[in-house]
Amino acid sequence: EGLQRAGTGALYEQFLRLKARLEAEGLFDAARKRPILAYPHRIGLVTSLAAAALHDVLTALARGVPHVEVVIAPAAVQGSEAPAQLVQALAALTLAHRSGTPLDAVIVCRGGGSMEDLWSFNDERVVRAVVGCPVPVISGVGHETDVTLVDFAADLRAPTPTAAAEMVARDRSEALLQLDAFTRHLAHRVGQRLDGQAQRLDQLAFRLARPSQLLTQHAQRLHLT
Repeated sequence: EGLQRAGTGALYEQFLRLKARLEAEGLFDAARKRPILAYPHRIGLVTSLAAAALHDVLTALARGVPHVEVVIAPAAVQGSEAPAQLVQALAALTLAHRSGTPLDAVIVCRGGGSMEDLWSFNDERVVRAVVGCPVPVISGVGHETDVTLVDFAADLRAPTPTAAAEMVARDRSEALLQLDAFTRHLAHRVGQRLDGQAQRLDQLAFRLARPSQLLTQHAQRLHLT
């Protein structure tokens, strides 16, 4: 009388149906994606305090951009309570952002797992919370092959939590190298400008006669008149 896919088949069908509906609403449109600030001062982080992803992200940030402040909004990342807690965590970061603790980006992350393990990140409430976040969101959920609806809703998708940390800000050493290059270029241009002004000053000084010569010329004119 009927057939139904075993295992994750039913979940995958549910995933596809919800994806199609939310996509039709425009929630995944590329046009609404916001750029990530290259040099953020403060970022929000939504994950479980017990997750290995928290350690991975904080380690990557401390190594690459130790000056960036991190505001952690803890939430369960698996189980029936996880969707509500993820929404609440994003709401807490939004409140902080609008109440004097401005954020430049938010990372939502957890480690890899099965489709059931990651199902909280396919919850419609979580997807809409990501879309409604006033700060650009980076999704670092699962491993590279894992795909959730939060990945489509986020402004930027990272293949892993560590990659999300590396993508949220340019490496400090790279920024310092670029700053050093700008410094050398600026010094070169300033030197060129000073050399040009010195040559112009020399030319003006050469054209300017000495006072005694001017007095002699005026005396000659008076004598002739």
